[in-house]
Amino acid sequence: MQEAPKHSWKDFLRLIFKSKLPWHLYILSFIALIASTTITLGLPKVMQRIFDGEIFDFSLVSQYFILMLGSIILIGISAFLHSITNPIAQRNIQYTIWPKLMRMPMRDYTKQPSLQLISRVTIDPGFIDNAVVEFQTMLNATFGLVGSFVIMYGMNAKLTFALLPIIPYILIVSLIVGHLTQKTQARVQTRFSALTAFFAERLPKIRLIKSFGKESSEIEEGAEVIQAQYGADKRRALVDLLAEPLMKSVQGIILGIVLIYGGILVDNGELKVSDIIAFYLYVQGIHMHVLKYGIFWQTTKEAKGASEKISNILNSKNETMLRDESFDAARDQSNGDIILENVSFSYTDRNVLQDMNLTIPEGKVTAVVGPSGSGKSTVFSIIERMYEPNVGRVLVGDTPAEKVHLDDWRSSIAFVSQSTPLLSGTIRDNITYGIDREVSDDEVIEAANWAAALEFIEDSPDGLDTEVGEFGSRLSGGQRQRVAIARAFIMNPDYLLLDEATSSLDASSESQVEEAISNLMKNRTTVMISHDLKYVRNADQIIVIDQGKVNGSGTHKELLKENELYKHLVDIQQQKYARLKLGFEH
Repeated sequence: MQEAPKHSWKDFLRLIFKSKLPWHLYILSFIALIASTTITLGLPKVMQRIFDGEIFDFSLVSQYFILMLGSIILIGISAFLHSITNPIAQRNIQYTIWPKLMRMPMRDYTKQPSLQLISRVTIDPGFIDNAVVEFQTMLNATFGLVGSFVIMYGMNAKLTFALLPIIPYILIVSLIVGHLTQKTQARVQTRFSALTAFFAERLPKIRLIKSFGKESSEIEEGAEVIQAQYGADKRRALVDLLAEPLMKSVQGIILGIVLIYGGILVDNGELKVSDIIAFYLYVQGIHMHVLKYGIFWQTTKEAKGASEKISNILNSKNETMLRDESFDAARDQSNGDIILENVSFSYTDRNVLQDMNLTIPEGKVTAVVGPSGSGKSTVFSIIERMYEPNVGRVLVGDTPAEKVHLDDWRSSIAFVSQSTPLLSGTIRDNITYGIDREVSDDEVIEAANWAAALEFIEDSPDGLDTEVGEFGSRLSGGQRQRVAIARAFIMNPDYLLLDEATSSLDASSESQVEEAISNLMKNRTTVMISHDLKYVRNADQIIVIDQGKVNGSGTHKELLKENELYKHLVDIQQQKYARLKLGFEH
């Protein structure tokens, strides 16, 4: 999903028609608007007759008030329909964007911050609806403009032709103002997205900020972001300040032409004063109608900018979920070994994995070790098929991964990491998350028991219905880990990935999580990342990774004899244990 510098109007139009906007409501609103304008076009003529001396004609005065009331009612109906279409249009556009966000490959998420993607769903759809509404308004303005000139031409051709040269001037002013407004509004949108992203990133991490005493620096950085937003808003305000006198100049010129040249025509006997009043009312409408073109241009440019960003999402490729065969069928054809064959991978331009060859044997425990940043977690992402290799391939047995249904592959693997992700909701919701069948409370309780989570769940006032809070913030680290392990038990996967699953826990929580993980590992193919020797040494196979390459593989004893990097990592761990032991003795 690359950022494209330019997009054609096709993207804008394609989004409008793809999003299933409420066209029936738009049409009804437009009909009401046209009907109101039709009535309004007749009002100056009625007013002209009244000023001609027919003010005591009850039927004429009644006609004026009936027409005025009808126009107001129709405008109200149109406005009401607009108020309905806005939330419906936003919802339908969001319906179009959200499934795409869920189906985008993980690689596309790295190309722009996820917090900015929120704006694509929450803010940008509003600009699309505004453009459609303003398009209707522009068509109505065109109808009113043409109607006004036709009526005025019938009243006096000379004064009508005298007003024609002002139309290009109004259009030029409207386009200039619209262009400047669009540029400054685009900057406002960009700054607003950055401001939203800044606050959304900092506020959930307030504990980190306070623990490192960074309040002052964050206040300063926040002030810079706020100032940038203010600067963008100020530029937009300056454009509006420039636009106001330009637009007023249009009104002044029109009024001057009507009064001065109209006065001459009255003096010559070609017009009556009542005609001048009617002309004045019509040109007031002409001024407002022409201004709608500038508003439409401005709104459309804003919508085009929003549609470009949305199109970057919609034009990206979906992950292909359905392939040739199921995971079980592929595994049954030969074996369940997962193989990385000549795999190279990069998130950007630099390779994280280079020509990697390794085998995860079915039914065994494989430990992946190596220095920080060597590519261990990326190996897990490749095994889960969150990313596709740039070069090489992944296989299960003899079957290439690209032939296996993607959702089937992922559902066969449970992943438990050091930063266990939980979603807001109840403990039950999180344990059963990802299960596509009804799960009984007995199953949830059994899984929680196996995960050593039942005790703290039963101690909670609401039990399984206890709210975990945003990102699981109401649970401790150990509790979050055990909820994630209970989820893995419910999944009952064939393969288990453990990424430093106990690294950030205290001794008590670590002991409970260790027991839960031991239960979970039984009769499953397990791959673990750990810096802790006590988890690694009993693995059936240990794979050493360094700088994105396999540095060696074998058992603990074999690697101690043959692999210098592994021996170095073991020495570091043993020194750590020695320091801890010395600390306890003192």
